[in-house]
Amino acid sequence: MMRIFKALLSVFLLSPLLLSQAATLHSIDVTDLDRKVDPCTDFYEFSNGAWRANHPIPTTMVRWSKRWESGETTKDKLKEVLEVAEQDKTAPKGSTEQVIGDYYGACMDESKVNGRGIEPLKKWFAAIDAVKDNGGLQPMMADMHDILITAPFNLAASTDPHKPTWVLADLGASGYSLPDRDYYLKPDARFKEAREKYVEHIAKMFTLVGWDQKSAAAGAQTVMSMETKFAEASLDNVALRDPSATDHNSTFVQLQAMAPHFDWADYFKHNQLPQDVDLNVDQPKYMQEFDRQLQQTSLADWKVYFKWQALNSSAEALSAPVVEEDFAFFGKYLRGQAEMKPRWKRCVESTDQLLGEALGKKYAEKYFPPAAKARAEEMVRNILAAMRDDILSRPWMSDETKERAMAKIATFNPKIGYPDKWKDYSKVDIRRDAFFEDYLASRRFVVEDDHQTIGKPVDRSRWGMTPPTSNAYYNPLWNEIVFPAGILQPPGFDNNAVDAVNYGSIGVVIGHEVSHGFDDQGAQYDYLGRLRNWWTDNDLKQFQQRGACVADQFDNYFIEPGVHHNGKLVLGESIGDLGGAKVAFLAFQKSLEGKPRPADIDGFTPEQQFFIAWGQWRGDAIRIEEQRVMMQSDPHPIGKYRVIGPLSNLPQFQKAFSCKADAAMVRPADKRCEVW
Repeated sequence: MMRIFKALLSVFLLSPLLLSQAATLHSIDVTDLDRKVDPCTDFYEFSNGAWRANHPIPTTMVRWSKRWESGETTKDKLKEVLEVAEQDKTAPKGSTEQVIGDYYGACMDESKVNGRGIEPLKKWFAAIDAVKDNGGLQPMMADMHDILITAPFNLAASTDPHKPTWVLADLGASGYSLPDRDYYLKPDARFKEAREKYVEHIAKMFTLVGWDQKSAAAGAQTVMSMETKFAEASLDNVALRDPSATDHNSTFVQLQAMAPHFDWADYFKHNQLPQDVDLNVDQPKYMQEFDRQLQQTSLADWKVYFKWQALNSSAEALSAPVVEEDFAFFGKYLRGQAEMKPRWKRCVESTDQLLGEALGKKYAEKYFPPAAKARAEEMVRNILAAMRDDILSRPWMSDETKERAMAKIATFNPKIGYPDKWKDYSKVDIRRDAFFEDYLASRRFVVEDDHQTIGKPVDRSRWGMTPPTSNAYYNPLWNEIVFPAGILQPPGFDNNAVDAVNYGSIGVVIGHEVSHGFDDQGAQYDYLGRLRNWWTDNDLKQFQQRGACVADQFDNYFIEPGVHHNGKLVLGESIGDLGGAKVAFLAFQKSLEGKPRPADIDGFTPEQQFFIAWGQWRGDAIRIEEQRVMMQSDPHPIGKYRVIGPLSNLPQFQKAFSCKADAAMVRPADKRCEVW
């Protein structure tokens, strides 16, 4: 059987990257290093400490690193694209230039937005006030869902985990606004304070739309009470990481039994869904609580709740006092952001969020040339080949499981840069003089674009991120790894950098996404994207034990006394970082075969340059407020531990820097974690 595996690997021969002469290529930036720190003691500080000292977190940001700086630089480029479109007064109605140009132009007309005050909300508040009984809440709720006000539940398209060629209707829980359910429930002082500040914030927002102080204070308590009940009925973030926890294929009859006091027939009709549509209910217990609230909560309280959801959901598109109060709580208090981003940047972000492929098409044309796409594609091939080598070398895996893993690797679908097929925004009615209406029209498009896929075969040409996004993802149901043009930019991906730097930065990102196919979540899906166990019993046990080592490692990473990572919450991302660093390093070494060894640069070997590149790309400085939010609700570890955590497990890192066995950056042999 192993001969078969080796024969398969011969198909994936690595070809050299098409580079300029090595003499013209740069390596890591040595001015970023803090040479007072021993790399074997604290590689986070050594690799990037000087850069962070000289580049404090901007007042408008909650974290900062070369990676985040790159993402913000992309917004400068998007601004140029949008300003050209905005100034084009001859663009035909429905054209890409007209849609994005008029949206951005309307958003930038702050005086007009401020002049309207809260007038844009009056229509929605009036519709809520007009409801005469609980039955009347339901069509109003459906209308709100149409514009992405998804409370207290949401309807979305989702790939069927048992038939991943098909799209089903998915009903999810979404009835509260704080970052995580535990903000409503935990007794710790920081969560109590957050609840108190949140109630104060709701009351302030209600006064800004004309309520008197007494009504606003009472309304805030009503919202908090209802959201708390929904939080109590929701799964926590760790439970939600288990795909089986939200896998509840249901029939219309079963849904009606879960929540019999809601008119599901009318709701399905409103959404143009047949009652026999394939359906999944993420959290049946939550839907039962929703039904209980339909019976027990007064109509007056429901009206307050929905007014808050409408106000909170659309705050960013309203006048300055509302925007500023929204920022004061969610940006400044919760996340430590000292200052709002300038309006142009917020308008760029809004355009990208709601009209992303229209904007992304123009961005990709200008800033992502075919040569960059070809080089990224080659790196992906190399790293997939390294992952194959790595899996085949695992002594703890049986041949049977390895064969199934090879099938999964063979069906990985990389997407690079931008979609092959672009979304059509021509029917989105965007006007230069009505930003709030443009905002709702764009949100309506997002909902319609999603819902129109339900009950149809999966269209694998669709993307889950916009092309300018400085991020990447793995979709286990489609077994695809996706790298938008926005992340394939310097310094993470740079045609003018040596291989060591590209493999150490974007290469580890690629390896990270590949490793997600075999993390604690991804490993539950087979080569066709089915939620199905493909492991032998013994191999699965070994895999879970290795994952438990990583979870235990991150459980012991603290940001301040008493506040540390939840290893189970960050397990998938941490396996991704550990596997990504290892396979990217293997791919880098493989790329050197048959070539002269690259010269040391600035006193650093190619291997050292590789690891420093990762520390410089991933070494985020993060405000402590944001770190606290991340500890509770983010599956990603903070930047410091994304650098220290995986590298301290790698013998390759220890060898590159000649670290002693008892160094802080070398985990003891009995605690060293290795999954892939």
